[in-house]
Amino acid sequence: DLEFRAGEQFLRLMRASSLAEWKDAMRMRALVSQNYTYADRAGNILVLWNASLPLLPHQAGGDSAVTVTSLRDVWTQYLPFDALPRALNPRGGYVQNANDSPHFANVREPVNLVNPYPNVEPPMLRLRSQRSLQLVDNNRRVTLEDVVKMKHDYRMLLAERVKPDLLKSVGGTRPQGPVADALRLLERWDDTVAPDSRGAVLFEIWWSRYAQERDEAAQFAVPWSEADPLKTPRGLADPVRAVDSFQWAVEETVRRHGAVDVAWGDVHRVRRGGVDVPVGGCPGRLGCFRVLGFTRDADGRYAATTGDGWVLAVEFAEEPRAYSVLAYGQSAKADSPWHADQAAMFARGEMKRVAFSERDVDRQAITRYRPGERSLVTGLR
Repeated sequence: DLEFRAGEQFLRLMRASSLAEWKDAMRMRALVSQNYTYADRAGNILVLWNASLPLLPHQAGGDSAVTVTSLRDVWTQYLPFDALPRALNPRGGYVQNANDSPHFANVREPVNLVNPYPNVEPPMLRLRSQRSLQLVDNNRRVTLEDVVKMKHDYRMLLAERVKPDLLKSVGGTRPQGPVADALRLLERWDDTVAPDSRGAVLFEIWWSRYAQERDEAAQFAVPWSEADPLKTPRGLADPVRAVDSFQWAVEETVRRHGAVDVAWGDVHRVRRGGVDVPVGGCPGRLGCFRVLGFTRDADGRYAATTGDGWVLAVEFAEEPRAYSVLAYGQSAKADSPWHADQAAMFARGEMKRVAFSERDVDRQAITRYRPGERSLVTGLR
């Protein structure tokens, strides 16, 4: 985008030693392609809905042309930085964002966007964001290790919202044979997409069929509502279609994978270099916080290709503690030892300690290099 100041702003953000200095760096407006979450050891937390947002002199036109008769109808300024939507130190001690609108960064203290800026996106809280809020909106004290565990949560929120209606609708037909067996499988399923979870594959195939080419109003008995953001959508709008789709899904699951009770991780894999291992997680549309998107491979299994990749959890203290994982490794070269060395760790839902102090860096060093040396001196430890 020809914004040459981006590197300078990153440097200023990294050097900031207080919230005020961080905000001053953000006022450069050179980095506007993503939202920002902030925390410091003074106890401040902030999530910023970040953009170069035109300050419109008229209502937004969406995808339609807007009549312009003079310069007064043309925007010439951006919305000031200090007017961008944000949540700073809200009640409950948390902020979160999972790629939805800024309104519910904190459900106890929603961001009030009743303002004169007409082109801020409308309120929306999809299932993944709702699961995010379920994990953090409580009064539990958590450790950094607890946060790492929460990040790899395998629950599928969609199942909680519609499975009761599905079981009731299919059960009402008094099914026999394979359909009855599949119904009992879903009754036993724990509504997770853990690698060893059985029932999740069947449920996902059923939902894809049921929801195909239908908007939310045609899928759910109660669509999402801003007035009830954490309990909607829910229920099935079309029980007959749900039953037909389930009967189809039972046969389709067996056709694709050989058994209706195939484990999630037998189908969904992390494949990188020589690594081919089961993984838990699912697309955000199914309500997973541990979000993964998959691409079907030639053998009929699905390889994780989108979603979580780089994960970082930090505890701010006199000496920060952190865990990280980079699913696809530090190198794109297939023959590099750093190409797939973190893939299996990522698939297991594990993370490694980040070396912060000089002592930690020295202890974890694998390769050492100093400018002027002709070659790398490698010593494995």
